[in-house]
Amino acid sequence: IDFRGLRFAPINEQGVVYLFGMISKELGFLIESIRTEYPDCEGKRCVDKKENRWESVRIEFEYKSSNFQEHSHSPEDCDVIVCWLHDWEDCPVEVLELRSTTRKLKGE
Repeated sequence: IDFRGLRFAPINEQGVVYLFGMISKELGFLIESIRTEYPDCEGKRCVDKKENRWESVRIEFEYKSSNFQEHSHSPEDCDVIVCWLHDWEDCPVEVLELRSTTRKLKGE
């Protein structure tokens, strides 16, 4: 993908974590913790720049959004799935697909 020093697209969840870390601030996230248990990440998301309002978010990293379901995670304990590829049409959780997001940031 040749995106800001990352030569190739993520091929696993760790690549997704790295790429999200590169652009999280630009996307309006402040990261408070990252861990190996579910959910992977906790932070804040800017909901109103003018008023400087933030909401708490629980984030799960996955290579593909459908991995969330395969891992039997509870949608009630997660606010956003951050993935490289969004392939779960009826996903009950908000999804941030980094593949399309990086294309937009590159101006493609």
